[in-house]
Amino acid sequence: MKQLHANIPKLLMILGIAAFLMALLPVLSFENQDYLGYEVMFGKELLNINPFDLGTIASAHLPFSFGALLAFSLPLIAGIIALFSRKLLVVSLVLFITGLVLLIRLPDTIEIIYIIAGNENSTEVDWTMGPGLIGALVLSGLATMFNVFAVLIEKQ
Repeated sequence: MKQLHANIPKLLMILGIAAFLMALLPVLSFENQDYLGYEVMFGKELLNINPFDLGTIASAHLPFSFGALLAFSLPLIAGIIALFSRKLLVVSLVLFITGLVLLIRLPDTIEIIYIIAGNENSTEVDWTMGPGLIGALVLSGLATMFNVFAVLIEKQ
């Protein structure tokens, strides 16, 4: 039991890094088109119709998403906090839970921005979860359970 208690912060750090690295895998998909986690976080141009270089008629892109950046970064930050300070395990737990909630809500918060003839609009898409998002959810859930265990042990 002592050895498990001593290694939980290392395990939380590994799970936080692994959850963060899931952003390198396909996170969301729509109509057989997969989008990687870093594309969802930092944006990606999806379409640009510019015939004969006379100006853009229509374009579509994924905008920068601060929520997606937080969703994948909070487990990493929580793992770092858990590794370096046993006194801040509750803060680490709060960050893991917040990251887990943001990961669950991620498909509902990402929109596609499209511009037609200078008019900018956004549309909601019925995203499906990719393996990267599912993996990040599982790893963050495991880290949350281990963090609850560590907090309970620490309080005894």
